[in-house]
Amino acid sequence: MSRILIVDDDVDLAELVKVKLTKEGHQAFVINTGQGAFEYAKQIKPNICLLDIMLPGVTGYQICRKIRKDPELYQIAVLMLTALGEEPEIIHGMEQGADDYLVKPFKLERLMDKIASLNVLLKSLNQRHRVTNLVGTDAFKRELNHYLARDAAIACIYVDVVGFEAYCKSRGHEGQDRVLKWVSNLLVEQTKALSCYESTVAHMGRQHFVIMMKLEDYERYCNSLAHTFDNEVKQLYTTQEVQQGYILVSGAEGREVPAPLMALAIGVAHTQFRSYKSGKKIFEILAQVRQKAQPNNSGSVIFVDRRRTDR
Repeated sequence: MSRILIVDDDVDLAELVKVKLTKEGHQAFVINTGQGAFEYAKQIKPNICLLDIMLPGVTGYQICRKIRKDPELYQIAVLMLTALGEEPEIIHGMEQGADDYLVKPFKLERLMDKIASLNVLLKSLNQRHRVTNLVGTDAFKRELNHYLARDAAIACIYVDVVGFEAYCKSRGHEGQDRVLKWVSNLLVEQTKALSCYESTVAHMGRQHFVIMMKLEDYERYCNSLAHTFDNEVKQLYTTQEVQQGYILVSGAEGREVPAPLMALAIGVAHTQFRSYKSGKKIFEILAQVRQKAQPNNSGSVIFVDRRRTDR
């Protein structure tokens, strides 16, 4: 069961929620003012925080931002409680780092559903891919949103292994696992070799990966990654395949057709020129720049979004 902190100035509601949570087997703690709520959270270290927006002393927004900036608390789940339920208020709360929201007044059953969903989210954050041992998209997006809530200067790098499907068709399931393991190791090793501290590497599925790091590190990381990949990927092919620059795979009607050797399509979105309120927009930009990073006969390609507006 979870350790849950209730921060709400409605004493009766907070007590009612506490009783319900305790009955369901959770450990519940209550504070009825914004002043001292962050310090109390530091003391009890909850898994989930039910955080009212309108509080005496300090607002829920301010507390949420402090939680997301704290190295001990930043991973806890935050459920914003809002009396107004208006879209701008909800959006603003999510931009401060909240995971979800609940509009007052609410039924206790609805609150329990929200808590169950947050526990599923927290559990998923620790799940790793069976081959690459990397976290998935949900964990990455949550981490990204936390950094954006801190106004951190960051870059997100989308890595697509072009030619992966053809290689898998040629080498089978074992070949697929070999490539995924090799690429994931390369992505992580590059962060260490280049001292790119505070970086996060995630596996989004199949041949798609994403990396977040400090803004100051992305250029040298991308350049080194592309160069290292193009030099070392040859070890996954036969000497003849490397010399001819392609492999043969089964095409339409069972005929063998040439397919290029693998290369990386690297797309980058960063906060140098644009301010992002959530990771959703960054992922939209990454999808766009990935399409512009088309590998050619010269190897991997890097495309960086340098726009200062949405156009």
